[in-house]
Amino acid sequence: MLLIGTLRVVLAAAGLAAAIALGERARAAAALFAAGGVIVLVAIMSGRRGRLVWQRLAQAEPLGSEPNLEPRRLVLARAAYPSTIGLTVLIAISLALAAALAALLSGILAGIGGAALGFAAQLAAWERQRGARVLAEPGRGGRVFEVPR
Repeated sequence: MLLIGTLRVVLAAAGLAAAIALGERARAAAALFAAGGVIVLVAIMSGRRGRLVWQRLAQAEPLGSEPNLEPRRLVLARAAYPSTIGLTVLIAISLALAAALAALLSGILAGIGGAALGFAAQLAAWERQRGARVLAEPGRGGRVFEVPR
Protein backbone atom coordinates (compact mmCIF):
# COMPACT_ATOMS: atom_id res chain seq x y z
CA MET A 1 0.00 0.00 0.00
CA LEU A 2 2.84 2.36 0.74
CA LEU A 3 4.42 1.87 -2.70
CA ILE A 4 1.23 2.27 -4.72
CA GLY A 5 0.08 5.20 -2.60
CA THR A 6 3.38 6.99 -3.13
CA LEU A 7 3.35 6.27 -6.87
CA ARG A 8 -0.18 7.63 -7.20
CA VAL A 9 0.64 10.84 -5.33
CA VAL A 10 3.80 11.40 -7.40
CA LEU A 11 1.92 10.83 -10.68
CA ALA A 12 -0.87 13.14 -9.50
CA ALA A 13 1.61 15.90 -8.64
CA ALA A 14 3.22 15.49 -12.07
CA GLY A 15 -0.21 15.78 -13.72
CA LEU A 16 -1.00 18.95 -11.78
CA ALA A 17 2.38 20.46 -12.64
CA ALA A 18 1.90 19.59 -16.31
CA ALA A 19 -1.57 21.17 -16.34
CA ILE A 20 -0.13 24.39 -14.93
CA ALA A 21 2.83 24.28 -17.33
CA LEU A 22 0.42 23.94 -20.26
CA GLY A 23 -1.39 27.12 -19.34
CA GLU A 24 -3.99 26.35 -16.69
CA ARG A 25 -3.98 29.07 -14.03
CA ALA A 26 -2.31 27.76 -10.86
CA ARG A 27 -5.18 28.77 -8.56
CA ALA A 28 -7.83 27.17 -10.79
CA ALA A 29 -5.74 24.03 -11.26
CA ALA A 30 -5.18 23.73 -7.51
CA ALA A 31 -8.92 24.13 -6.84
CA LEU A 32 -9.78 21.43 -9.38
CA PHE A 33 -7.05 19.17 -7.99
CA ALA A 34 -8.38 19.63 -4.44
CA ALA A 35 -11.98 19.04 -5.56
CA GLY A 36 -11.03 15.78 -7.27
CA GLY A 37 -9.12 14.60 -4.22
CA VAL A 38 -11.86 15.50 -1.76
CA ILE A 39 -14.59 13.85 -3.84
CA VAL A 40 -12.67 10.60 -4.01
CA LEU A 41 -11.68 10.62 -0.33
CA VAL A 42 -15.29 11.22 0.72
CA ALA A 43 -16.46 8.40 -1.56
CA ILE A 44 -13.82 6.02 -0.22
CA MET A 45 -14.36 6.91 3.43
CA SER A 46 -18.14 6.63 3.21
CA GLY A 47 -18.09 3.37 1.25
CA ARG A 48 -18.42 -0.05 2.83
CA ARG A 49 -15.34 -1.48 1.13
CA GLY A 50 -13.05 -0.16 3.88
CA ARG A 51 -15.10 -1.88 6.56
CA LEU A 52 -14.97 -5.14 4.61
CA VAL A 53 -11.17 -4.97 4.47
CA TRP A 54 -10.94 -4.72 8.26
CA GLN A 55 -13.37 -7.62 8.65
CA ARG A 56 -11.15 -9.75 6.39
CA LEU A 57 -8.08 -8.75 8.39
CA ALA A 58 -9.78 -9.75 11.63
CA GLN A 59 -10.32 -13.22 10.14
CA ALA A 60 -6.70 -13.64 9.01
CA GLU A 61 -5.53 -17.24 9.19
CA PRO A 62 -2.15 -18.23 10.61
CA LEU A 63 0.30 -19.15 7.87
CA GLY A 64 1.62 -22.66 8.40
CA SER A 65 4.67 -22.48 6.16
CA GLU A 66 7.26 -20.00 4.95
CA PRO A 67 5.53 -17.48 2.67
CA ASN A 68 6.41 -17.35 -1.01
CA LEU A 69 6.41 -13.59 -1.59
CA GLU A 70 6.01 -12.03 -5.03
CA PRO A 71 8.57 -9.44 -6.15
CA ARG A 72 7.59 -5.88 -5.21
CA ARG A 73 7.49 -4.78 -8.85
CA LEU A 74 4.83 -7.43 -9.56
CA VAL A 75 2.82 -6.41 -6.50
CA LEU A 76 3.07 -2.77 -7.59
CA ALA A 77 2.01 -3.60 -11.16
CA ARG A 78 -0.96 -5.61 -9.87
CA ALA A 79 -2.02 -2.72 -7.62
CA ALA A 80 -1.60 -0.15 -10.42
CA TYR A 81 -3.86 -1.97 -12.87
CA PRO A 82 -6.39 -0.71 -13.89
CA SER A 83 -7.04 2.39 -11.72
CA THR A 84 -3.62 4.03 -11.57
CA ILE A 85 -2.63 3.17 -15.13
CA GLY A 86 -6.03 4.13 -16.50
CA LEU A 87 -6.16 7.47 -14.70
CA THR A 88 -2.60 8.28 -15.72
CA VAL A 89 -3.45 7.61 -19.38
CA LEU A 90 -6.58 9.78 -19.07
CA ILE A 91 -4.51 12.57 -17.48
CA ALA A 92 -2.00 12.40 -20.34
CA ILE A 93 -4.77 12.51 -22.97
CA SER A 94 -6.59 15.35 -21.21
CA LEU A 95 -3.39 17.42 -21.11
CA ALA A 96 -3.66 17.65 -24.89
CA LEU A 97 -7.37 18.50 -24.78
CA ALA A 98 -8.10 20.46 -21.58
CA ALA A 99 -5.55 21.17 -18.88
CA ALA A 100 -8.36 21.83 -16.39
CA LEU A 101 -9.63 18.28 -16.82
CA ALA A 102 -6.08 17.00 -16.29
CA ALA A 103 -5.93 18.91 -12.99
CA LEU A 104 -9.24 17.39 -11.84
CA LEU A 105 -8.19 13.86 -12.83
CA SER A 106 -4.85 14.40 -11.09
CA GLY A 107 -6.75 15.29 -7.93
CA ILE A 108 -8.76 12.08 -8.23
CA LEU A 109 -5.52 10.11 -8.53
CA ALA A 110 -4.10 11.98 -5.54
CA GLY A 111 -7.21 11.11 -3.53
CA ILE A 112 -6.81 7.43 -4.33
CA GLY A 113 -3.13 7.68 -3.41
CA GLY A 114 -3.91 9.48 -0.18
CA ALA A 115 -6.42 6.80 0.76
CA ALA A 116 -3.82 4.10 0.08
CA LEU A 117 -1.24 5.91 2.22
CA GLY A 118 -3.79 6.35 5.02
CA PHE A 119 -4.66 2.67 4.89
CA ALA A 120 -0.95 1.74 4.88
CA ALA A 121 -0.45 3.76 8.08
CA GLN A 122 -3.46 2.13 9.74
CA LEU A 123 -2.33 -1.33 8.67
CA ALA A 124 1.18 -0.73 10.01
CA ALA A 125 -0.27 0.30 13.39
CA TRP A 126 -2.57 -2.74 13.39
CA GLU A 127 0.37 -5.05 12.62
CA ARG A 128 2.49 -3.48 15.38
CA GLN A 129 -0.33 -3.90 17.89
CA ARG A 130 -0.76 -7.58 17.01
CA GLY A 131 2.96 -8.28 16.64
CA ALA A 132 2.29 -9.83 13.25
CA ARG A 133 2.57 -9.14 9.56
CA VAL A 134 -0.40 -9.45 7.22
CA LEU A 135 -0.01 -11.20 3.88
CA ALA A 136 -2.70 -11.70 1.25
CA GLU A 137 -3.07 -13.88 -1.81
CA PRO A 138 -3.36 -11.94 -5.08
CA GLY A 139 -6.82 -10.90 -6.20
CA ARG A 140 -9.84 -9.54 -4.42
CA GLY A 141 -10.99 -12.92 -3.16
CA GLY A 142 -7.54 -14.03 -1.97
CA ARG A 143 -7.10 -15.39 1.51
CA VAL A 144 -5.50 -13.26 4.21
CA PHE A 145 -2.78 -14.63 6.46
CA GLU A 146 -1.11 -13.47 9.64
CA VAL A 147 2.59 -14.17 10.17
CA PRO A 148 4.23 -13.55 13.55
CA ARG A 149 7.07 -11.00 13.47
